[in-house]
Amino acid sequence: MRRPSRSSPELVPAPDAAVAASPDERDAPESHAKASGMHMRALQMPPRWLDRLFVASCEMPVDEGERAVVESLVRVVSELLPARAVGAVLCVRSRAPELVVALPPALHAPTEARPGARLFPSLLEEIVVPVGAAGTTLHLGSTADGGAQPGSAEHDLLLRTGLAMERGLAVARAQVRARGAASELQALTAHMVQAEKLASLGQLAAGIVHELNNPLTSIVVYTDALLRQAREGGDPEAIERLRRISDSAGRMLRFTRDLNSYARPSREVQVAVSVEGVVQQALTFCEHVLAEASAEVVRDFADGEHGMVRGMPEQLAQVFVNLVTNACHAMAATARPGVLRVATRATTESVLVVVEDNGAGVAEEDVARVFTPFFTTKAPGEGTGLGLSIVKKIVDDHRAQIAIERRHEGGTRFVLTFPRLGAQR
Repeated sequence: MRRPSRSSPELVPAPDAAVAASPDERDAPESHAKASGMHMRALQMPPRWLDRLFVASCEMPVDEGERAVVESLVRVVSELLPARAVGAVLCVRSRAPELVVALPPALHAPTEARPGARLFPSLLEEIVVPVGAAGTTLHLGSTADGGAQPGSAEHDLLLRTGLAMERGLAVARAQVRARGAASELQALTAHMVQAEKLASLGQLAAGIVHELNNPLTSIVVYTDALLRQAREGGDPEAIERLRRISDSAGRMLRFTRDLNSYARPSREVQVAVSVEGVVQQALTFCEHVLAEASAEVVRDFADGEHGMVRGMPEQLAQVFVNLVTNACHAMAATARPGVLRVATRATTESVLVVVEDNGAGVAEEDVARVFTPFFTTKAPGEGTGLGLSIVKKIVDDHRAQIAIERRHEGGTRFVLTFPRLGAQR
């Protein structure tokens, strides 16, 4: 039998064409065994090798991933052939090839994994067996002349190990896909449960708001009247109590209105809207909040045609009022002068609006939750946790997108992208 060249690797054909039968063997079909579509020669390896490989194939750690499968089988071949260099180059989609080796003590491990190339170029002989179609290869190297040759028992062991590895890798990949599908299903189920809760909340909101709004409005009106009277010579302690009553009632009233806005379907009709006009209107509405925060407003609107969108003007104004109000609260919580920047840009397909501040910012772990209903980072009693949820709902209703970013220099940036009128499908 021809010995492999010492200057280049012996690349063994794929398993389904790895070994050709001789004329004598074709005349004796009983001596053939079909395995994965190929005719195997009469068993060359010792039975104990086959037994060990069979056990290892049944015990492959497929639930631990592809590398664990490769490591387990390389380890088995190394145990059976302790004087040989055994290795594998694991090729996984979207990742660099990974190297797995088991060497006798006197040999140095290779430093790089190159699919299709020799793994042990310093050794006299090396057999390379392809494993599947992804580029993974199994290698057996020998320091002795004639130690690793095609047709030998060691070659048979490597071929059969390659078949087992191919099956193990397939199962490991299937398990990864199954776990991913299970995670997606779990997330979808959680979203459906949340949607059911919000649907139930929407049905209750109208009745709750109606029952609470009237008495709360009365409390706010009467306490304001009493405060005006008390300030003309009343007891300071009584004035403070009235102020607290008014503030508490005002917070409850805002909460019921936010709840109603979140849960109630809008009856407003979509029309052509100038985004810049809506933003300017929102800034006008928020002048008192901006003044309380001592915030400077920097307007950076695009020149010329700023872009029109199809939307509901009142709802879009509410989006920017909520964003500006949140920014003012964040800027008021810091000692540095507040700066609110509002910019608009129009492209052929979309209209972008950026609202950013230099306030306290949002913690990294909270970024993913800011649009969740009732989530708030404010102190108890200072926020309903519905402001940004309402913003997200309105943006979604307009087939737009909103993203939040943490500014490196401090503060928060919201980027809104609306389909431009005329570009919508």
